[in-house]
Amino acid sequence: MSDSRPPDLIRAAAGGDDFRTLFEFLPIGAYRSTPDGRLLRANPALVHLNGCENESELIARVRDIGLEWYLEPGRRDQFRRVLETEGQVCGFTSEILRYRTRERIWVSENAHIVRDAAGQPLYYEGTVEEVTDRMQWAFALHRSEEQLRQIANHVPGMVYRVHMKPDGSARYSFVGEGIRALYGVSPQELIDNPLALRRYRHPADVERVDRQVRAAFEARAPLSVEYRIVLGDGAIKWLQMSSSVTETVGDEQTRVGVLLDVTAQREAQALRAERDQAESAQRAMTQFLSRVSHELRTPLNAILGFAQLIDTDPQTVTHQQPWVREMLASGQHLLTIVEDILDLSGAQSGQMQIDVVDVVLADVVAECRAMLEPQAAAQRLQVSLAIDPAIALRADRKRVKQIVANLLSNAVKYNRPAGQVDLRARRVLGADGPAVELAVSDTGTGLGAEQLERLFTPFDRLGAQHRDVAGTGLGLSLSRHLARAMGGEIRVESRLDVGSTFVLSLPAAAG
Repeated sequence: MSDSRPPDLIRAAAGGDDFRTLFEFLPIGAYRSTPDGRLLRANPALVHLNGCENESELIARVRDIGLEWYLEPGRRDQFRRVLETEGQVCGFTSEILRYRTRERIWVSENAHIVRDAAGQPLYYEGTVEEVTDRMQWAFALHRSEEQLRQIANHVPGMVYRVHMKPDGSARYSFVGEGIRALYGVSPQELIDNPLALRRYRHPADVERVDRQVRAAFEARAPLSVEYRIVLGDGAIKWLQMSSSVTETVGDEQTRVGVLLDVTAQREAQALRAERDQAESAQRAMTQFLSRVSHELRTPLNAILGFAQLIDTDPQTVTHQQPWVREMLASGQHLLTIVEDILDLSGAQSGQMQIDVVDVVLADVVAECRAMLEPQAAAQRLQVSLAIDPAIALRADRKRVKQIVANLLSNAVKYNRPAGQVDLRARRVLGADGPAVELAVSDTGTGLGAEQLERLFTPFDRLGAQHRDVAGTGLGLSLSRHLARAMGGEIRVESRLDVGSTFVLSLPAAAG
C-alpha cells in the first residue's frame, strides 16, 4: 500500500530533517552552542532578538557568550553548573546585551545537554525568550512594594493587604512591620498562616468581629471595627481594624487596611466617662445641698435669734446658760456650712456676684489674723507676716477675706504644736499682666501625692474627720472657685512631715 502524504511530510515524520521546520519557525529564540561559549546554530527569532540580519552575522559576532552576552559576571558559569548538576535549565532569567545594538534586555532561558554515545557533552540546546516587559513590571511592583513597606513602617499600626473569598478564607500579600508592636509576631508569620492572629482575639469579641467582617465583605463596603486581643502575658489591648475594597477578581476581594492600637484612647474615654459621671454626681449633690441650704437658712436664723434672746434674758437659769451657748455655737457653725454651700453652688454655676475694687492686702490679712489669734496662741504657734502696705489687688474684698481666712485657718488647724505660720506677699508679672502672690506656709504634717489629687474636692477632708479638727471640707474648694471667679488661682506645694505652702494669685491693682 502506497503512502499518499507529501514527501516533505513523510521525511519529517521519519526524522529526516531533524525538526528543521520547527527550529526555523519557533516564535522564540532557539540555539545550539558549545560548552565553552561558541554559538553553533541560531534560529531567526534569536537572530532578530540580537538585532542581526541573519544567522551567519550572529554566529560571526559571538566569540564567548559568557563574556559578551551576560551583564552579570559569572552568570554563564552559574548556567553551566545548573546544567551539569541537573541536566537541564528552566526559566534561567538574566540581563543581557543584544549583540549588535548592545541594548540591555532581560531574557529567560531553557536548555539541556546533548551528549555523545560515551556520555560526553557535545553541545547545549535551548530556547531564549525576551522577558524585559515582565521584568520591568516585576521591578516596578517591587519598588511599589518597597515604598508601601517604608510608608507602612511610619504608620503607627499594622498596614496590610488581604485577599478574601466568600468561604471566609483569606491570604495576606503584604503585612507591615507594625504587627510586631501589636501582637509580637513577624509579618512573615501572618503571611504563612492567615489565621495566626485569630487566637489572640478576646473570646467575647470573636463572633461580633466575624459578623461585621462578613457583612462588609458581602456589601463590598468599608470596614471599621474595634475589638480586644489578649496577649501571651495576659495583657489586653484594644485594636481598631479598618479596611476598604481595592479590587475584585472573580470571587476574590482584595482589601487594604490598617490595625491601630486604640487602648490609650479607650482608657481615656473610660476615664472621661468616670470623670463626667463624678462631676455630674457632684453637681447633683451641690444642687441638692443648695436647695436644702436655702430651705435651712430661714429656720436657722430664727433658731439663732431665739437662742440669742434666751442667752440675754436675765430670767434664764444659770445652769442652762452653757446649753444655750452650745446651741448658739452649733447653730452658727451650721449656718456657716449653709452659707459656704450656697457660695460654692453660686461659684460653680457662674452665678456668684463679684464686685471688683482695689483691695489693700495688708488690711485684709490683719483682720483675718485677729480672728485666728486666740487659736494660734492656744497651739503656741509663731505667726510671721510680711506684707507691704503698698500691695493692692483688683478683686472682691469680701471674697479675698474668705480665701485668706480659710488659708490661715488651715495653716493653724493642721499645724503641729509650737509650729510656724508664715505669710508672704509679692508683686509678680503673670501671663495676663501684673499680679500679686500671697503665700501661706505651715509646718504641719504635709500631704502625700494621693491627698494632693483630692485636696480641692468638696466635702473630702482627707481623713481629718477622724481627728479632733473642726471643718467641713468645703473651704479649699470654695476658695479655689472664688479665686478663679476673680481671675486668679490657688496652687499648693507640700511635703510629708515638712509642711505645706498655699499660694493665692490674683490680679494686681494699677500703680
